[in-house]
Amino acid sequence: MSKESFEHLCHAVLEGTADEVQLEQFRAHLRADAEQRRAYADQAQMHALLTWQQGRAAIPVRTLLSPTDVTPQPKIRTFRSRMGSPLLQAALAAAVLLMVGSAFWQFADHGRKSDSVTVARGVSVDILASEGSPYQVGERVVLEKLRMDRGSLRFRISSGAVVDLEGPVILEFVNPMRLRLLLGNITIDVGSEAKGFVLDTASALLMDIGTRFGASVGNDGSTDVLVLEGEVEVYRAGELPTQKSRLASLHEGEAARLANREAKIQRLQALALQGDRLAIRGLNAPDSEVITGVTDNIKKANFYRCYTITPGGMGEGALASLVHRGHRNLTWRAMPDQLFPAELEGADVIGTFQRQSIHQPLPDINLELSRPCAVYVLFDSRAEPPEWLRQGFRDTGLRLRSGPWWPDLFETKKLMPDANGELYVEHSVWRKDVPGSATVTLGAPTIVSEKYRYAMYGIAVKPL
Repeated sequence: MSKESFEHLCHAVLEGTADEVQLEQFRAHLRADAEQRRAYADQAQMHALLTWQQGRAAIPVRTLLSPTDVTPQPKIRTFRSRMGSPLLQAALAAAVLLMVGSAFWQFADHGRKSDSVTVARGVSVDILASEGSPYQVGERVVLEKLRMDRGSLRFRISSGAVVDLEGPVILEFVNPMRLRLLLGNITIDVGSEAKGFVLDTASALLMDIGTRFGASVGNDGSTDVLVLEGEVEVYRAGELPTQKSRLASLHEGEAARLANREAKIQRLQALALQGDRLAIRGLNAPDSEVITGVTDNIKKANFYRCYTITPGGMGEGALASLVHRGHRNLTWRAMPDQLFPAELEGADVIGTFQRQSIHQPLPDINLELSRPCAVYVLFDSRAEPPEWLRQGFRDTGLRLRSGPWWPDLFETKKLMPDANGELYVEHSVWRKDVPGSATVTLGAPTIVSEKYRYAMYGIAVKPL
């Protein structure tokens, strides 16, 4: 067996994903080759360090052997860099000795069958919400594998992570800090308790640095990931999460797709959300009845900003843009002392992003539309409307506002706070009727040679 193949085998054993054939191969190699025993010890040390750095000195239960049940490991406080500490070195050495020693104990014959070991199985979860699933709100259950053809489910894992699912979905529970998504859509909020939470798919390993992200696995094994808040590190599937296997760090409002474990990570230009929970819809659900795609002409390395589509979501508090390094979730609001315009309510709303997140002139945006509809552009009232907007759309006379914005941004200079001390930008509402299936291109809010110091426009689409 090659060195690379044996490293993959060690990784499968350490992660608890090795099948019986792989376990038997592992036994044989440990018994026969001292060099491979040393290689396993090295991998075990790396694995112990990585798990310890995430605040949990967990050892995968499949690498442990004891005549009694495996007991839960105590929580260990997260440390930064203390490799020089004698106590830490001793603790890591003990973890490695335990992993290697237990592996030799498990994979030596000892005159016993390998399946005679009692192993802790399943993860405890509390059901928070359930619709069309076999579980009841308030129920506590232990799950190893969950398969739902329909319905939705929200539960809290014992680690503190809160998970939203919508069928069809197939999910495996590895441990309280790790899930494996085989099919369907999932949204995970790790809060402050479960930072370092890992979601495995066939094509990626996703580590949540905090606090909320969504992922979707299609029938072909491809993976979509969207960061709603915080940061997610994306690693190549089937490998230890190291700098070498790391593909990208995604932040709020960024999304990517991995077609398979060997493919390059790609920017995902648009992704549909679901309602006020911002639960990802993903590959297994239609984006919209009328919007089949949103693309732009940005060509920039390591750029992952994503347009969001919320079908039927336009109304008071609808998402205008995901938070991204400097301003909060921007929402659409009625003007003070006015009702939200009835003409816009229930439209599909497209969340755009601001120029400061791309550091270049704003792009053209292409809308792929499948049926007759009205396209609305919500333009910053302080700016001069560009020619493409004046020629192709009409001003409805309606007005909305976006916010709340943070101060000290170029978009908010000279803005006066409202009665609540918050900053909002006023937008004029422009409309274009599209008679059938078509591609509609929306231009930049200003010509390339000019500086644009205003908010990016918003977009809504409503079937006719």
